[in-house]
Amino acid sequence: MTERRGRGEGSVTFDCAADRWVGRLDLGRDAGTRRVRIKVTAPTRAAARKKLLDLRRQHEVGVDLRERGTTFAELADLWLTRGLRAETAPNTRSSYESVIRIHLNPAFGHRRVGELRPEHVEEMLDGMAAAGFSASYLRLALALTRRILRLGERRGLVIRNVAGPVEAPPGPTHQRHGLTVEQAQALLAEAVNHRLGNLITVSLLLGLRPGEAAGLTWGCVDLEADPPTVRIEASLRRDGRSLSLTKAKTPSSHRSLALPPACVSALQNQRDAQDADMLAAWPHWDNSLGLVFASETGTPLDPSNVRRALDIMAARAGLEGVHPHLLRHAAASLLSAAGVPIEDISDTLGHRSIAVTAEIYRHPISPVRSGHLKAMAALAPIDRDAATAS
Repeated sequence: MTERRGRGEGSVTFDCAADRWVGRLDLGRDAGTRRVRIKVTAPTRAAARKKLLDLRRQHEVGVDLRERGTTFAELADLWLTRGLRAETAPNTRSSYESVIRIHLNPAFGHRRVGELRPEHVEEMLDGMAAAGFSASYLRLALALTRRILRLGERRGLVIRNVAGPVEAPPGPTHQRHGLTVEQAQALLAEAVNHRLGNLITVSLLLGLRPGEAAGLTWGCVDLEADPPTVRIEASLRRDGRSLSLTKAKTPSSHRSLALPPACVSALQNQRDAQDADMLAAWPHWDNSLGLVFASETGTPLDPSNVRRALDIMAARAGLEGVHPHLLRHAAASLLSAAGVPIEDISDTLGHRSIAVTAEIYRHPISPVRSGHLKAMAALAPIDRDAATAS
């Protein structure tokens, strides 16, 4: 049985063998003069006709219906090869691939991108939140979904980005613990007695990321300046089994920092120690990267060796749960406890905004707003004699 239809609406017939209504739509010829015909099935005539009308509207706004069978997983693969910038850091790319493989694809990778709905994305995020994933991780999953579907928009596979209006649930906020002044002093005292102690001292006092500290080069250190300074320009990253220097990932990560006296002393000691290592290892010394902190033969430090060294120093200082990333958290909490404004803490840590600092270090940071003091003090000076008399 065939339904009467208007021009361009397609035909709807009943397939007795399949016990389904079948809709067919002829969209004419494409640019290559090939005939474009679309077929849909549905349990009712109305549902089949609705599918045809939806497809007609999609075709009219530029959706490529010949690719309507593309699944989200296929589009995600395309995004990783064509949509993601080639200069993306290997660790970042690996992280994205992991989120897609573990969360996005199991949730809706099998679905056609044209059939994806906001509720599918919301269900995935709700499940992740229930499993205890952090708020920042939930936002990453949502951001990747949006970026992948944005590629689908550009390629005419979807009319709209259904992940656009979705909001990530808050999720649990993991507490990040720093160090007290006494704990930091105990750790620094033990660092003096370890070969990698200078690395730990500089990392803690400057709030460096582990890769930034391991990737620091002598060309970025100026101990003769007034005050002595260091430029953070690169990071040591692992790519498979190899380690390499890569540029800092964001403009805010590029920063110059004045060196506290203890850092100056640590770097001077490190230079002397490295000269001794070079003499002992010659002719097998190879520090072609000019690294400040290197192995006994000049090669880049393996992160696992740094972790083990820090474990030893922390244990001797009577501390538990100390890892290289915690040194950065400790720097934030110590600066905050000393009354340093959050804007200055953000600049020191190389964050793109103080919002990032406030969220990541929500617990150790106590924002201190001091920019208003000078202006307000001049506006309303206190007459101490009058105040005493009253």
